[in-house]
Parts: sequence; structure tokens; C-alpha cells
Amino acid sequence: MKKLLLVAMIAVGITAKAQETSFGAVAGFNSTTVSASSNGISASTSASGFYVGFFADFEVSDKISIVPELQYVSASKNGESINEIALPIMAKYNVSEKFSLQAGPMLDLVVDKTSDEFNKFGLGLAAGIGYDFTENIFATSRYSFGLTNRVENSSVSTKMGFFQIGLGYRF
Repeated sequence: MKKLLLVAMIAVGITAKAQETSFGAVAGFNSTTVSASSNGISASTSASGFYVGFFADFEVSDKISIVPELQYVSASKNGESINEIALPIMAKYNVSEKFSLQAGPMLDLVVDKTSDEFNKFGLGLAAGIGYDFTENIFATSRYSFGLTNRVENSSVSTKMGFFQIGLGYRF
């Protein structure tokens, strides 16, 4: 919790000096991967779906901005689904006028009913790219590596990763 508070304070501190702020909406394809490993043996499974959300883009300089997003994420496989609220907080570096690199933490919260041993809260490290087609329309792609063990009291390490590719619109 202290780390989350620190990240929020840093983001607020950086955005207080922001030169320009824009807001918008994003949506696209999402693939959620659950990986489990124990004693050198590992297995994984993926579920596909979509994400939709809103973002704010706080420009820090001509090349750097902080982009927090609030997303609803849904993925399903064989009739079973997982629904989450995700909060990526990306630092965006504009390599050129149209192309950007992104990196930062991604928090997620599973909103479905789960077993008591399942940790609903997750933290990941995300990296991605973006391309601006116009001043308002852009595409983005990212992968978030899960850092949090999602099953408590177990000898099995279970982590969730996310791959997203989508389109966005700046208002």
C-alpha cells in the first residue's frame, strides 16, 4: 500500500508541473495469460477478450508524459471468464512526432468472485509502443509482466500477464 501511495504522489507531483493535459478513451483486444510454476515445472493458459477505458495524458516535457488509464478488462475461454479493473500508469517517451515508447506499473483487481486463496490484487510491469495516426487517433500495444503471486499459501507461483493492442481517441 505504501508503494502504491508513493507512485500516486510521484504522479501527482509530476503532473502538477505538466505543460499540457489531454483526455481520451481507449479500447481493444486483450489476452490474459495465467502462468503457474512449481519445482521447475511450469504451465500456462490464455484467455482472450477486450478492454475499454479512459486515460489522461499529462505532458511533462516535449518528449515525456505520464499516462494513467482506468480500464475494464474482460477475457474468456471455454465459457469461463475473468473480469478486472486495470490501472496502467505509463511513462511515455516520444521518440518522434508519431512514435512513442511506454513503460510503467500496471495494477489490476479481479472483480469476479474467487476462492479465498486467490489474491485479487496484482501488480505488473508493463512496456509498450504507440503510434499517432492523427492528433486525435492513435494505436497502442503493450505487455504487462505479472509480478504478484496470485495464489496465497501455496508452493505454486501463479502470475498473470496481459497483452493489449488497441485504438485510442484524444478528446
